[in-house]
Amino acid sequence: MDKTLFQDLPQKMNLISDLFSRVVFSDRNACQDLVRIILGEGFTVTGVTPQYDISNLQFRSVVLDIVAETENKEPIHVEFQIENNDDYLRRVRYCNGSMDTHFLKKGQKFRELPDIYHIFITMSDFIGGGRTIYEVFRSVREPDGQLTSQYPVGNGVHEIYINLEIPLGDDSELDHLLRYIKETTTENEDARFPHIISSVNACRKDGSYMKYYSSQEFFEEGRKEGREEGKNSIILKMLSMNQSPEFISRCTDQSVDYIRQLANELPMTVHEDNGYKVDEK
Repeated sequence: MDKTLFQDLPQKMNLISDLFSRVVFSDRNACQDLVRIILGEGFTVTGVTPQYDISNLQFRSVVLDIVAETENKEPIHVEFQIENNDDYLRRVRYCNGSMDTHFLKKGQKFRELPDIYHIFITMSDFIGGGRTIYEVFRSVREPDGQLTSQYPVGNGVHEIYINLEIPLGDDSELDHLLRYIKETTTENEDARFPHIISSVNACRKDGSYMKYYSSQEFFEEGRKEGREEGKNSIILKMLSMNQSPEFISRCTDQSVDYIRQLANELPMTVHEDNGYKVDEK
């Protein structure tokens, strides 16, 4: 690969990129910031493994973006996903099973399985509830069909799905972190997660991060970046042709809110029919 081709790629990457986030959060202190803000106090990260490879000779292997281990030996699995091209819920199911098989040794009791945390950060609200954060709990269905959590049926699996499509908007520490993950710029930096910012800056300045990845991975990253830019160009072109956000959403599989956000970035006039037209200078 011509290394000059993607030499400025880290400057363009946001933390939602799995390639970039693996490098940034391989720093234990940066990962500690991430875990603390999402899961709360009480978790001390003692080790981080990016590209955690669980090989399986007979069945499908998995490579996890980041696996952090706490001082209580609780694995925390973090994934960053730009594209919505798979069943994320079933992916977590498979990853969880693979990790359990990997962690539980022969002769150990099932009760020795540690609690495990899956944090999935995505660009789109693939669950579709119009919320930023979804935390999944096991519950029991009563005879009348109602779900109840009064019975102890927790199995130690914690699933948290966070999307960047729906802003949290409460000015909290997590709100600022999610903005920074989506758009990793100096404008979105916040003093409350200094180690993440420090790791981002270090990775952008130091070219040695390339040793972690193959040329194919950099090619794929560049291709994904190009697809996003290309899709945005199509959206902006359709807006300039006075197409409504609802129509563009159906054509591009992007949310109406996202399309309106793009429209706000250009000098456009909103028409009575909800269409847009680029204002001529």
